[in-house]
Amino acid sequence: MLKPIMGLLAFTFALPTLAFAEPQLDKSQIEPGKVHEVCMTLLEGQNVAYFFKSSETMNFNIHYHEGEKVIFPVEEYPTNMGSDVFSAPIEQGYCLMWTNPTLVTVELEVRYEVQ
Repeated sequence: MLKPIMGLLAFTFALPTLAFAEPQLDKSQIEPGKVHEVCMTLLEGQNVAYFFKSSETMNFNIHYHEGEKVIFPVEEYPTNMGSDVFSAPIEQGYCLMWTNPTLVTVELEVRYEVQ
């Protein structure tokens, strides 16, 4: 009797992980004046956990498009490192975006996971 219960428990604990995407790693070199985006579709209430670091300060934001209009749930700000969990207010295609305002090529490493 114990074996079927243990198998059911193992399946039950594994089940929530099926809804999560695998963690992703994105490494880029952003030239002066250029942008880099990591985009994904999120359902309402779905999260993306992210961490990034760059060799120089860049401008970071999270945005989506409604026709010609760009909506910024996370307004642009200068930084060279950040981590947070963003929760989608509506089902939408969202982009994490970095803009390189410097005169040098910037190394960027992004780790993220849709939850």
